Amino acid sequence: MQTALYIQTDMVQQSPVFEVDIGYSAAKFSEETWKSLLKDDLEGYRLHLAFDSANVEGFKTGYIAVKKNQVIVCLAPFFITDYHLDTTVQGKLKTLLQKVRQKIPFLMRIKILCVGSPVTDACKMTMHPDYPYDPGILQALNEQLQKVAAKAGASVIAFKDVLARDLQKYGEKLNQLGYSAVKNMPVAVNTIDFDTLEDYYASLSYATRKDLRRKLRKSAQIDIREYQGVPPNIDEIYALYLQTYEKSDLKFEKLTPTFFEFVGGLMPENTRFVLYYSGQQLIAFNMLLHNTHTLMDKYIGMHQPLAAEHNIYFLSWMHNMEMCLRDGFTQFQSGQASYEVKKRLGASLEDTYILFKHTNRLLNQPLICLAKLLSYDNFDQHV
Repeated sequence: MQTALYIQTDMVQQSPVFEVDIGYSAAKFSEETWKSLLKDDLEGYRLHLAFDSANVEGFKTGYIAVKKNQVIVCLAPFFITDYHLDTTVQGKLKTLLQKVRQKIPFLMRIKILCVGSPVTDACKMTMHPDYPYDPGILQALNEQLQKVAAKAGASVIAFKDVLARDLQKYGEKLNQLGYSAVKNMPVAVNTIDFDTLEDYYASLSYATRKDLRRKLRKSAQIDIREYQGVPPNIDEIYALYLQTYEKSDLKFEKLTPTFFEFVGGLMPENTRFVLYYSGQQLIAFNMLLHNTHTLMDKYIGMHQPLAAEHNIYFLSWMHNMEMCLRDGFTQFQSGQASYEVKKRLGASLEDTYILFKHTNRLLNQPLICLAKLLSYDNFDQHV
């Protein structure tokens, strides 16, 4: 355990204000502590613990707690990894940069220390709701991040997927600390303010309704099965995940079968697997998290071309809408990517941002220019 003490000086006296504690597992801090900060957030302690325990290649996780009077007022998960600069690039430039990466790999890779998690839709750096926000918290956090980055050899410090509302609150201080911001992938959310599926259809455009009904007729013979917690066929599910992962242009973390087992085992009351069968063959799965009010789509895997032939994406979307109505969820969070389709299906988007700085101030401006050039916002055509 490493502990650092930060001192605030005034004209009367010197008094200790913030103490910083660091660990390398979510279990370093009790689940009760996590809940006091994140309340019933689905992407909390147990999801982070599942990722910690899943042995995902190329990622080291950690957690920084900022304390005041022995009370944790801020908890910041982080991870360290080698980041490929073409991760969010799509189209012809992606192909070109991949060729550069193959021939001169070190030019396209930087080691980053990133506040957040590869498996959360938004940055879970969180402040205690019962304590007033103090910019000094971010000052203390930043100083500890710089120490961790120096020890790990990370050249960039970043905050991943900071929601627009959080950027508004913390952005000014982080900017003073040297961080710049670029847009990242937004989060798509549907508000379940309808009582029946017919009401939902009525909220869509005529063209979307017609197209959706036509697609669903083709999937009428698909058998849908739901499982709470860990389903019986993780190996088949993981094979579908891998197939979808390998076909994706946007690759970051490559999860392991253990991750899916840990999520279902650690969060059995909050994890749901929906499996889609054509005859006896599993052709798609959807892993979702849920609490009393939100259904969150985390991962989907499909067997191609069978999934496309049966319009599984749209079938799974409508099944998720049915579950929201059936189980009383008032919000469906469908995550990131495929924005054009999700907007047509009634989703609204909340922007997220990456905040970053180079540990070498002389290289910060070139990094800003590069980040703006390679920003996801420049390549996504669906937002």
